[in-house]
Amino acid sequence: MSERPVLMSIRSFFPALVLIAGLAAPVLAQTDKPSSSESASSHMTAKAYGSWTLHCQPAHEEGAEPLCALAQTIQTSSNKVIAVISIGRLHPGDPVNIVVSLPANVSFPSTVHIRTDKNDKWGLELQWQRCIPGACIAGGELVPAAVVHWSNLQTDGQIVFQDAAGDEVAVPMSLRGFGDGYNALNK
Repeated sequence: MSERPVLMSIRSFFPALVLIAGLAAPVLAQTDKPSSSESASSHMTAKAYGSWTLHCQPAHEEGAEPLCALAQTIQTSSNKVIAVISIGRLHPGDPVNIVVSLPANVSFPSTVHIRTDKNDKWGLELQWQRCIPGACIAGGELVPAAVVHWSNLQTDGQIVFQDAAGDEVAVPMSLRGFGDGYNALNK
């Protein structure tokens, strides 16, 4: 799998992927940053919850809700981004969606599975939405049963997909802090 970065900076990527994916916005979440930060240029805020970070972009219209997403960035040991998981909704009352951005080295037709452990045979299945230069995006609705299950876990899981050669690839992810982050997303 290629180790080249697949995502832009958080300021430019956040609104772009909202439009491209049409779902929640994957954002670059650095887990080694302080637990709370604000960017002066974008006014975007970020707060860490274990391995997850809640990013919020202020509303552009008075009275509108801010656009928020709970995200996790998975990097190689050399700090190259290989996956981003993002959870959120575009409008209050909309279903909660999950979007996974992976390198463009994927096989079609196939799907993406998020598994919570080695005994979770299929996990949450996501359909490919589209590919853009450097990344392919899979997404779907985050079902309440998955939220309940993930909220009670403080373990590692996997994002599983087929690469272009048809081989199964498992990218490690963490469920640590998901429950607290998801609760904050819904406040």
